[in-house]
Amino acid sequence: MAAETPAAKTAATAAAATTAKPQVDKQYTVLPTLPSPEKQVVEFFSFNCPSCYMFETEYHGSQVISQALPQGVNVKRYHLLDFGPLAMELSEAWAVANVLDLQDKVSLALYQAVQRDHKIQSVDDIKAVFATLGVDAATYDKTKDSFLAKAFMAHQVDAIKELKPNSIPAVYVNNKFYIDSQGLDKTSNEAFVQDYARVAAYLVNLNPNVKAKIKTETN
Repeated sequence: MAAETPAAKTAATAAAATTAKPQVDKQYTVLPTLPSPEKQVVEFFSFNCPSCYMFETEYHGSQVISQALPQGVNVKRYHLLDFGPLAMELSEAWAVANVLDLQDKVSLALYQAVQRDHKIQSVDDIKAVFATLGVDAATYDKTKDSFLAKAFMAHQVDAIKELKPNSIPAVYVNNKFYIDSQGLDKTSNEAFVQDYARVAAYLVNLNPNVKAKIKTETN
């Protein structure tokens, strides 16, 4: 019988991990928060975050996760209001994108403008990106000041205050579970994002009324 190579062992271990049921405190954490009334997946990100840029443009994380979720459950993406330059202005831009239903186009355009081209230095630069997508400055300003955009901003603020993400990108399910990316399959980029989606789909259907573990110190 031929001996199994280290690479084969690693692949076999990874395959077993991605088919096994996700484990609490390994692939996900139970939070001491009230569950959401409806099933939902929330991703926190920032256009100023290089890891978020990679997650969205190379891994296509949001899209892969969305495709794995049950019908009617979508990924809600919220932009951090205090992460990097023009964080608040970029958060407002994200609100405008959601009101105008231009999330995918704006996401790619702003990521490229911030991370690849390094050309976002002011609000006017943000408006220039929207102009390339057919949204002139007047429409941008009107939308930003609209009730719908302000409501979206309020949702972003409330979600950040409640879930308190300390790193991004970060994905939360049903307001009760946090997906720990450190416990996911890292054998390849594709394996990583597919495992992310697998865990998200599993948690969406998990009982959200479970209690969070409280760690106690022992002498």
